Formats: sequence, structure tokens, C-alpha cells
Amino acid sequence: MTTAQTPAFTIDRAAAFAGIAVTTVQQYHQHGLVGEPERDSTGHRRYRSAELLRLVQIRTLAGAGVPLTEIGDLLDYLAHVEQVLESH
Repeated sequence: MTTAQTPAFTIDRAAAFAGIAVTTVQQYHQHGLVGEPERDSTGHRRYRSAELLRLVQIRTLAGAGVPLTEIGDLLDYLAHVEQVLESH
């Protein structure tokens, strides 16, 4: 399935999927924790699986008490570790 064929969620559906409020998703964007997803022809954000996973990861870490200011670095580090492991 190509990116164009991959189902995409609106911000309200993405928030519901992650178990958070739309305003929380917007806050994550403001803190730079979630990259800017693709937009549809009407300009609405369309969240795909990578963004949905990131929202769930952020919610989980924030719920465990990790400050938002540290979550981005932690997730970036874990993504780097995953890339290193996949290359070996």
C-alpha cells in the first residue's frame, strides 16, 4: 500500500486513537514533538501510522511523568537505536 493509499486520520480521529484531546495534539505540535503531517486538498492535517504511533508514545511517556521537554530527545534517541539495530 502506498502512502497515498494508506488510511489517514483527521486530527480529531488521531487524538481519539491516541486517547488524548485535540488540544493536546496541538500542544505536542507546538513543542515540536510531532512532525507536521501531510495535508489534504482542503488543508487539513492527515495523520498516518507513523504519526499515530508517535502520539501514543508521547502520551505514554507523558503519562509516566516524563516532562514534554525531554520526550522529543528520548524518542529521537530510541529511533536512532532502532536504525542502528536494523542496519546490523
